[in-house]
Amino acid sequence: MKNLLFLFLYISSISFGQSKFTVYFDTDSHQLKLSELNRLDDFLKNKDLKFTKVIGYCDYRASNRYNDTLALKRANFVFEIIEKVTNQEQLVIESKGENFEQNSDLALNRKVEIYFEEILVKIQEEVVSYGLENQFLKAKVGDKLVLKNLYFYNRSGILRPESKPVVEELLAIMRANPKLKIEIQGHICCQKGKDVEDTAKIRALTIYNYLVNNGIAANRLNYISFGSTLPIHKIPEKTEEERNENRRVEIQIIEN
Repeated sequence: MKNLLFLFLYISSISFGQSKFTVYFDTDSHQLKLSELNRLDDFLKNKDLKFTKVIGYCDYRASNRYNDTLALKRANFVFEIIEKVTNQEQLVIESKGENFEQNSDLALNRKVEIYFEEILVKIQEEVVSYGLENQFLKAKVGDKLVLKNLYFYNRSGILRPESKPVVEELLAIMRANPKLKIEIQGHICCQKGKDVEDTAKIRALTIYNYLVNNGIAANRLNYISFGSTLPIHKIPEKTEEERNENRRVEIQIIEN
């Protein structure tokens, strides 16, 4: 197999164009369901964006005061995700409640609009390898591949931006080795006991979905959660680096 090479892209010039992205909420909820959360995650990961404003909305089926509060909670929920993924903090957060021109389809009124400027960039390329191929060439059935630099935001299945080359390298290995079958193993940091939010499973599922969505057959993949039962570092961790290494995904070779 040829060496796997990946590119980091660095911004060297910037221009902007104003746009809007919308996510939708279930009735009386200020948290996004998984399908909308995945849409938002894909949107944030695949574009270079400067965010300016988030606005929350509700349908009319409650009091005006209640809808104002719920709409603001929706806007704040989306803002917190943007802040985690992009580290952008200077956004205007608004609630319009039910005070806008309502759509006859009430589901389209339960929303948050995200206003942003898309950054158009010229790029400088730097070749980077994460060494996953070298691990794979030495591995046998039953061995685990350590996905170094595969990091998640706390209490979420959202990959940190520096993790993208790692999953691309794993995808390239799966494509180059059609007999390879793996188990994707999710782990969390920071807390002992039951994984009440099922975060480890969500993290493993994130990698599973990435591979399937990029053409890897589902029968070559399995995913499982180990919660916090197999930490690399003792819980509670002492540093953010230790927490990053505990909130991880490992790959075990099942067949090759």
